[in-house]
Amino acid sequence: MAGQENQQYTVLYGRLSQEDERAGESNSIQHQRTLLEKYAKEKGFENTIFLADDGYSGTNFERPSWKKIVEMIEAGQVANLIVKDASRLGREYLQVGYYMEIYFPQKNVRFIAVNDGVDSTVESSNDFNPIRNWANELHAKDTSRKVRAVMKMKAEQGERLGGRPPYGYRKSDGDANTLVPDEDTAPVVKRIFSLCAAGNGPKRIATILTKEQVVNPSNAYYRKTGKSHRGLDTTRPCLWSSNSVTSILNNEVYLGHSVGLRTTTISYKNKQRVERPESERFVVKNTHEALVTQEQWDIVQEVRQHKKRVPKHMDEPNIFSGLVFCADCGKPLVLHRASTMKKAEYNFKCYTYGKKGKTVCTPHHIREFELKAVVLEDLRRVTHFARMKEKQFAAYISSKNTLELRREMNTIQKDLDTMRRRREELSKLFKRLYEDNVLGRVTDEQYRMLAGDYTVEQKALEEQIPEKEARLEKLKAASANVNTFVEKAKQYTAIDELTPELLRLFIQRIEVGERTEKYSRSSHQSIRIVYRDIGTVDSAMEQGEAQPRIAPPLSEVFHQLPA
Repeated sequence: MAGQENQQYTVLYGRLSQEDERAGESNSIQHQRTLLEKYAKEKGFENTIFLADDGYSGTNFERPSWKKIVEMIEAGQVANLIVKDASRLGREYLQVGYYMEIYFPQKNVRFIAVNDGVDSTVESSNDFNPIRNWANELHAKDTSRKVRAVMKMKAEQGERLGGRPPYGYRKSDGDANTLVPDEDTAPVVKRIFSLCAAGNGPKRIATILTKEQVVNPSNAYYRKTGKSHRGLDTTRPCLWSSNSVTSILNNEVYLGHSVGLRTTTISYKNKQRVERPESERFVVKNTHEALVTQEQWDIVQEVRQHKKRVPKHMDEPNIFSGLVFCADCGKPLVLHRASTMKKAEYNFKCYTYGKKGKTVCTPHHIREFELKAVVLEDLRRVTHFARMKEKQFAAYISSKNTLELRREMNTIQKDLDTMRRRREELSKLFKRLYEDNVLGRVTDEQYRMLAGDYTVEQKALEEQIPEKEARLEKLKAASANVNTFVEKAKQYTAIDELTPELLRLFIQRIEVGERTEKYSRSSHQSIRIVYRDIGTVDSAMEQGEAQPRIAPPLSEVFHQLPA
């Protein structure tokens, strides 16, 4: 209103929320404007302007047009404020009451709510304002409760809850509630997962995509639909952030699942969105086409779990991160690299040895290139046999793994039976202890002491039993799946080098033993490789012998390495 600071206006204000929009045309912004302009003309109000907030809740006053009106009021530019009804001003009982009873009178602003018959210049018309405002807030609260219930029901059924489709998808032409891969962005999502599986973290992936000038999610949606939204920066359309990459890597929607109620508002008054706990979300599986396989998803989550920041002087991340362990103490082997070391000197050492010294464990020292050479050779050997002698391979794995799994499952089942019996005993003991206390057989002091002990034991059981049950189910599901391994082996007929993705695709765990002669670079060292789906594979499996993998002397390893 530059140059017109002393001019006063009659402001016609309209507001429409998503809930109001569902109520029908009578609440539309256009309908409100028509009604208010007609009223102003009939009542002789001049110098009118219409301002509206379309799509804003009445439970708070963080609305752009309303803020503009307040600025005008503070500048003395508003003589009259007219709304369709008091609920258009807002539905927050205390705040609306403050504006109507205190703020407008202080600023000499005449307030009119047409359909409610409210006119601040007519004292009797204000008598029911507190009751009316309270009812409007109750309406907002009730509407919010109903909307949440509907959203929950839709989430349980796997329906989309509106909003823009996740990056990598678009709405189906025939059904707006169905997601289909987007031809332009789906390949980017697949590449993000592949880059992460190869050992790249979100920050590194964001740098790669930015350097390659790949349009980021917010700008890709804007270019396709023309719709703007929070966070859109059209001046830097190809700038990716690690947060955007992390959000994609965490989203189960790319597995083909619908994830409902991932976020919520703090309350019906506070519309700030917050993340829901995973336990409160609804996941309905296989509702649309997946962009990544479950196998690749698991690999990515595992890579990210063990991902550590790579020092600036290092060329690449530790591809064995989270896979290599000490055969004696079970703790991870730590990779030691420094700018002063040559690559051939990079080495793994036992974490326990490094922290507590030789009285607890030994170094289990092995150089990185040695481990790579041994694992690569063994992976080639096992996948070759899986492809070339499929029946013999399957028979061997099945007989070996069946015995190992049965032993562990029997042990866990016995533990579970014992723990469940003890849990039942504790329940009976609690009941008997309570009865004895009531009857005076046990003093209050004795009751508190015994009850405390029982509670601690019961709590421990409640934590341990689910863990044991989960482990048992995992073992049952992990029964030798030779076919899965063979199919993977057929896909990789030529394995030239190890990558993080390849390692986690085939290998579950690597255990490194101590050398037969400590600190000797010429002695042998046992290495146990546990493969996914099939467990361990002895080096002499064709003859049925049990023999662990051996890390050869350094001279042999150097001989095996490419020039």
